[in-house]
Amino acid sequence: MAQNLQQLKKRIKTSDSIAQIAKAMEMIAASKIRKTQDSVEKHNSYARKIKYITQRILTDKDLYDEIEKFSKERDGKRLVYIISPDKGLCGGLVVNLLKKVSFYVQPSDYVVAIGKKAANNVARYNYDVLASFSMGTNFPKYDYIYPIIDIAKNFYVSGEVTKISIIYTEFKNMLIQEPVIEEILPIKPDKNFQENKMDYIFEPDPQSILKDMLPYYFEVEFYSAFMNAYASEQAARMTAMKNAKDNASDISASLTNIYNKSRQEKITNEILDLANGQQRI
Repeated sequence: MAQNLQQLKKRIKTSDSIAQIAKAMEMIAASKIRKTQDSVEKHNSYARKIKYITQRILTDKDLYDEIEKFSKERDGKRLVYIISPDKGLCGGLVVNLLKKVSFYVQPSDYVVAIGKKAANNVARYNYDVLASFSMGTNFPKYDYIYPIIDIAKNFYVSGEVTKISIIYTEFKNMLIQEPVIEEILPIKPDKNFQENKMDYIFEPDPQSILKDMLPYYFEVEFYSAFMNAYASEQAARMTAMKNAKDNASDISASLTNIYNKSRQEKITNEILDLANGQQRI
Protein backbone atom coordinates (compact mmCIF):
# COMPACT_ATOMS: atom_id res chain seq x y z
CA MET A 1 0.00 0.00 0.00
CA ALA A 2 2.86 2.39 0.89
CA GLN A 3 4.48 1.69 -2.48
CA ASN A 4 1.20 2.38 -4.25
CA LEU A 5 0.85 5.69 -2.44
CA GLN A 6 4.40 6.67 -3.50
CA GLN A 7 3.62 5.85 -7.13
CA LEU A 8 0.39 7.83 -6.96
CA LYS A 9 2.25 10.87 -5.59
CA LYS A 10 4.77 10.68 -8.45
CA ARG A 11 2.00 10.41 -11.04
CA ILE A 12 0.15 13.36 -9.49
CA LYS A 13 3.34 15.44 -9.57
CA THR A 14 3.97 14.48 -13.20
CA SER A 15 0.41 15.39 -14.21
CA ASP A 16 0.68 18.76 -12.46
CA SER A 17 3.98 19.48 -14.23
CA ILE A 18 2.47 18.63 -17.62
CA ALA A 19 -0.50 20.89 -16.87
CA GLN A 20 1.83 23.78 -16.00
CA ILE A 21 3.93 23.34 -19.15
CA ALA A 22 0.82 23.08 -21.34
CA LYS A 23 -0.63 26.20 -19.72
CA ALA A 24 2.56 28.16 -20.40
CA MET A 25 2.59 27.07 -24.05
CA GLU A 26 -1.11 27.91 -24.37
CA MET A 27 -0.48 31.42 -23.06
CA ILE A 28 2.45 31.95 -25.45
CA ALA A 29 0.35 30.82 -28.43
CA ALA A 30 -2.56 32.99 -27.27
CA SER A 31 -0.34 36.09 -27.09
CA LYS A 32 0.97 35.42 -30.61
CA ILE A 33 -2.43 34.74 -32.15
CA ARG A 34 -3.88 37.97 -30.75
CA LYS A 35 -1.22 39.97 -32.60
CA THR A 36 -1.53 37.86 -35.74
CA GLN A 37 -5.29 37.61 -36.22
CA ASP A 38 -5.80 41.32 -36.82
CA SER A 39 -2.90 41.46 -39.29
CA VAL A 40 -4.23 38.48 -41.24
CA GLU A 41 -7.72 39.93 -41.53
CA LYS A 42 -6.41 43.31 -42.72
CA HIS A 43 -3.99 41.76 -45.21
CA ASN A 44 -6.64 39.41 -46.63
CA SER A 45 -8.74 42.39 -47.74
CA TYR A 46 -5.76 43.92 -49.53
CA ALA A 47 -4.77 40.57 -51.11
CA ARG A 48 -8.30 39.93 -52.39
CA LYS A 49 -8.37 43.37 -54.05
CA ILE A 50 -5.03 42.87 -55.81
CA LYS A 51 -6.14 39.45 -57.06
CA TYR A 52 -9.49 40.84 -58.17
CA ILE A 53 -7.93 43.63 -60.24
CA THR A 54 -5.39 41.26 -61.83
CA GLN A 55 -8.08 38.75 -62.76
CA ARG A 56 -10.28 41.44 -64.28
CA ILE A 57 -7.56 42.76 -66.54
CA LEU A 58 -6.74 39.24 -67.71
CA THR A 59 -10.39 38.49 -68.32
CA ASP A 60 -11.29 41.65 -70.18
CA LYS A 61 -8.33 42.39 -72.42
CA ASP A 62 -6.33 40.64 -75.13
CA LEU A 63 -2.75 40.68 -73.90
CA TYR A 64 0.66 40.48 -75.45
CA ASP A 65 2.52 37.17 -75.50
CA GLU A 66 4.83 38.07 -72.61
CA ILE A 67 1.79 38.70 -70.39
CA GLU A 68 -0.44 36.03 -71.87
CA LYS A 69 1.78 33.25 -70.55
CA PHE A 70 0.78 34.20 -67.00
CA SER A 71 -2.86 33.37 -67.70
CA LYS A 72 -2.92 30.49 -70.21
CA GLU A 73 -3.15 26.85 -69.15
CA ARG A 74 -0.27 24.70 -70.44
CA ASP A 75 0.86 21.12 -70.01
CA GLY A 76 4.10 20.44 -68.18
CA LYS A 77 5.73 20.14 -64.76
CA ARG A 78 4.34 21.79 -61.66
CA LEU A 79 6.08 23.64 -58.85
CA VAL A 80 4.43 23.10 -55.47
CA TYR A 81 5.19 25.09 -52.31
CA ILE A 82 4.37 23.42 -48.98
CA ILE A 83 4.14 25.65 -45.91
CA SER A 84 4.18 23.87 -42.53
CA PRO A 85 5.25 24.61 -38.95
CA ASP A 86 8.79 24.01 -37.75
CA LYS A 87 7.48 22.45 -34.54
CA GLY A 88 4.70 20.08 -33.55
CA LEU A 89 2.32 20.16 -30.58
CA CYS A 90 -0.42 21.78 -32.66
CA GLY A 91 -3.06 19.07 -32.75
CA GLY A 92 -3.97 17.57 -36.09
CA LEU A 93 -2.81 20.56 -38.14
CA VAL A 94 0.36 18.93 -39.50
CA VAL A 95 -1.33 15.57 -40.15
CA ASN A 96 -4.18 17.20 -42.10
CA LEU A 97 -1.74 19.32 -44.09
CA LEU A 98 0.41 16.33 -45.04
CA LYS A 99 -2.69 14.40 -46.12
CA LYS A 100 -3.43 17.23 -48.55
CA VAL A 101 0.19 17.07 -49.74
CA SER A 102 0.04 13.31 -50.40
CA PHE A 103 -3.23 13.80 -52.29
CA TYR A 104 -1.96 16.60 -54.55
CA VAL A 105 1.80 16.30 -55.04
CA GLN A 106 3.04 13.89 -57.72
CA PRO A 107 6.54 12.37 -58.10
CA SER A 108 7.14 14.47 -61.23
CA ASP A 109 6.50 17.79 -59.42
CA TYR A 110 9.14 20.19 -58.19
CA VAL A 111 8.72 20.94 -54.48
CA VAL A 112 9.80 23.82 -52.24
CA ALA A 113 9.42 22.92 -48.56
CA ILE A 114 8.87 25.67 -45.99
CA GLY A 115 8.97 24.49 -42.37
CA LYS A 116 10.75 21.48 -40.88
CA LYS A 117 7.62 19.31 -40.88
CA ALA A 118 7.23 19.76 -44.65
CA ALA A 119 10.96 19.28 -45.25
CA ASN A 120 10.98 16.00 -43.31
CA ASN A 121 7.92 14.77 -45.19
CA VAL A 122 9.21 15.49 -48.70
CA ALA A 123 12.59 13.95 -47.82
CA ARG A 124 10.88 10.79 -46.60
CA TYR A 125 8.97 10.33 -49.86
CA ASN A 126 11.86 11.37 -52.15
CA TYR A 127 10.13 14.28 -53.88
CA ASP A 128 12.15 16.45 -56.26
CA VAL A 129 13.03 19.22 -53.78
CA LEU A 130 14.41 22.47 -55.17
CA ALA A 131 14.88 24.24 -51.84
CA SER A 132 13.79 24.25 -48.22
CA PHE A 133 13.28 27.15 -45.81
CA SER A 134 12.50 27.37 -42.12
CA MET A 135 9.12 28.74 -41.05
CA GLY A 136 10.39 30.25 -37.81
CA THR A 137 8.58 30.84 -34.55
CA ASN A 138 7.94 34.57 -34.98
CA PHE A 139 5.51 36.46 -37.20
CA PRO A 140 6.83 36.22 -40.80
CA LYS A 141 8.47 39.36 -42.13
CA TYR A 142 7.54 40.66 -45.55
CA ASP A 143 11.08 40.59 -46.96
CA TYR A 144 11.40 36.89 -46.07
CA ILE A 145 9.28 35.93 -49.10
CA TYR A 146 11.47 37.52 -51.81
CA PRO A 147 13.95 34.64 -52.29
CA ILE A 148 11.00 32.25 -52.26
CA ILE A 149 9.18 34.27 -54.93
CA ASP A 150 12.32 34.43 -57.09
CA ILE A 151 12.32 30.64 -57.43
CA ALA A 152 8.74 30.70 -58.70
CA LYS A 153 9.39 33.53 -61.16
CA ASN A 154 12.57 32.03 -62.60
CA PHE A 155 11.12 28.57 -63.13
CA TYR A 156 7.83 29.83 -64.57
CA VAL A 157 9.29 32.48 -66.89
CA SER A 158 11.91 30.05 -68.20
CA GLY A 159 9.17 27.53 -68.98
CA GLU A 160 10.55 24.79 -66.72
CA VAL A 161 7.20 24.67 -64.92
CA THR A 162 3.72 25.51 -66.20
CA LYS A 163 1.84 25.72 -62.91
CA ILE A 164 2.68 27.01 -59.42
CA SER A 165 0.65 26.04 -56.36
CA ILE A 166 0.88 26.58 -52.60
CA ILE A 167 -0.36 24.10 -50.02
CA TYR A 168 -0.89 25.70 -46.62
CA THR A 169 -3.36 25.86 -43.75
CA GLU A 170 -5.89 28.66 -44.09
CA PHE A 171 -6.92 30.47 -40.93
CA LYS A 172 -10.72 30.53 -40.78
CA ASN A 173 -11.11 31.41 -37.11
CA MET A 174 -9.75 30.38 -33.72
CA LEU A 175 -11.37 26.95 -33.94
CA ILE A 176 -11.18 26.16 -37.66
CA GLN A 177 -7.96 25.89 -39.69
CA GLU A 178 -8.31 24.18 -43.05
CA PRO A 179 -5.54 22.93 -45.38
CA VAL A 180 -5.99 24.39 -48.87
CA ILE A 181 -4.35 24.30 -52.30
CA GLU A 182 -3.94 27.74 -53.86
CA GLU A 183 -3.00 27.86 -57.55
CA ILE A 184 -0.91 30.99 -58.08
CA LEU A 185 -0.01 30.59 -61.75
CA PRO A 186 -1.49 30.59 -64.29
CA ILE A 187 -3.83 33.29 -63.03
CA LYS A 188 -7.40 32.17 -63.49
CA PRO A 189 -9.83 34.72 -64.94
CA ASP A 190 -12.82 35.96 -62.98
CA LYS A 191 -15.76 33.80 -64.14
CA ASN A 192 -18.34 36.22 -62.72
CA PHE A 193 -16.77 39.07 -64.63
CA GLN A 194 -16.81 37.06 -67.89
CA GLU A 195 -20.58 36.84 -67.68
CA ASN A 196 -21.08 40.57 -67.01
CA LYS A 197 -18.40 42.36 -69.01
CA MET A 198 -18.17 46.14 -68.80
CA ASP A 199 -16.10 48.50 -70.92
CA TYR A 200 -13.26 50.13 -68.98
CA ILE A 201 -10.84 52.82 -70.04
CA PHE A 202 -7.31 52.06 -68.80
CA GLU A 203 -4.71 54.73 -68.21
CA PRO A 204 -2.10 53.75 -69.23
CA ASP A 205 -2.83 50.62 -71.32
CA PRO A 206 -3.84 47.35 -69.56
CA GLN A 207 -0.52 45.68 -70.44
CA SER A 208 1.45 48.31 -68.54
CA ILE A 209 -0.91 48.14 -65.58
CA LEU A 210 -0.67 44.35 -65.45
CA LYS A 211 3.13 44.42 -65.60
CA ASP A 212 3.12 46.71 -62.58
CA MET A 213 0.49 44.63 -60.81
CA LEU A 214 2.13 41.22 -61.23
CA PRO A 215 4.91 41.77 -58.64
CA TYR A 216 2.29 42.82 -56.08
CA TYR A 217 0.17 39.83 -57.03
CA PHE A 218 3.07 37.45 -56.34
CA GLU A 219 3.91 39.13 -53.06
CA VAL A 220 0.40 39.26 -51.61
CA GLU A 221 -0.40 35.68 -52.61
CA PHE A 222 2.74 34.25 -51.02
CA TYR A 223 2.69 36.52 -47.97
CA SER A 224 -1.01 35.79 -47.41
CA ALA A 225 -0.22 32.06 -47.40
CA PHE A 226 2.60 32.62 -44.89
CA MET A 227 0.43 34.71 -42.59
CA ASN A 228 -2.46 32.25 -42.68
CA ALA A 229 -0.12 29.32 -42.03
CA TYR A 230 1.45 31.09 -39.06
CA ALA A 231 -1.91 32.14 -37.60
CA SER A 232 -3.28 28.61 -38.06
CA GLU A 233 -0.27 27.13 -36.29
CA GLN A 234 -0.66 29.38 -33.25
CA ALA A 235 -4.44 28.87 -33.05
CA ALA A 236 -4.09 25.08 -33.35
CA ARG A 237 -1.31 25.01 -30.75
CA MET A 238 -3.33 27.13 -28.33
CA THR A 239 -6.29 24.76 -28.66
CA ALA A 240 -4.11 21.65 -28.38
CA MET A 241 -2.30 22.96 -25.29
CA LYS A 242 -5.59 23.93 -23.65
CA ASN A 243 -6.88 20.40 -24.18
CA ALA A 244 -3.62 18.94 -22.87
CA LYS A 245 -3.76 21.19 -19.81
CA ASP A 246 -7.38 20.24 -19.09
CA ASN A 247 -6.67 16.53 -19.54
CA ALA A 248 -3.61 16.67 -17.28
CA SER A 249 -5.59 18.56 -14.64
CA ASP A 250 -8.39 15.98 -14.82
CA ILE A 251 -5.89 13.13 -14.43
CA SER A 252 -4.25 14.89 -11.50
CA ALA A 253 -7.63 15.43 -9.81
CA SER A 254 -8.60 11.79 -10.37
CA LEU A 255 -5.27 10.50 -9.02
CA THR A 256 -5.51 12.84 -6.03
CA ASN A 257 -8.94 11.42 -5.24
CA ILE A 258 -7.59 7.86 -5.47
CA TYR A 259 -4.59 8.84 -3.33
CA ASN A 260 -6.79 10.35 -0.62
CA LYS A 261 -9.04 7.30 -0.56
CA SER A 262 -6.07 4.93 -0.39
CA ARG A 263 -4.47 6.96 2.36
CA GLN A 264 -7.70 7.07 4.33
CA GLU A 265 -8.09 3.32 3.87
CA LYS A 266 -4.57 2.77 5.17
CA ILE A 267 -5.25 4.91 8.25
CA THR A 268 -8.52 3.11 8.91
CA ASN A 269 -6.81 -0.30 8.67
CA GLU A 270 -4.10 0.81 11.10
CA ILE A 271 -6.74 1.98 13.59
CA LEU A 272 -8.57 -1.35 13.23
CA ASP A 273 -5.33 -3.28 13.83
CA LEU A 274 -4.62 -1.18 16.90
CA ALA A 275 -8.15 -1.71 18.24
CA ASN A 276 -7.96 -5.47 17.68
CA GLY A 277 -4.62 -5.59 19.51
CA GLN A 278 -6.05 -3.78 22.52
CA GLN A 279 -9.02 -6.17 22.68
CA ARG A 280 -6.70 -9.23 22.83
CA ILE A 281 -4.80 -7.68 25.74
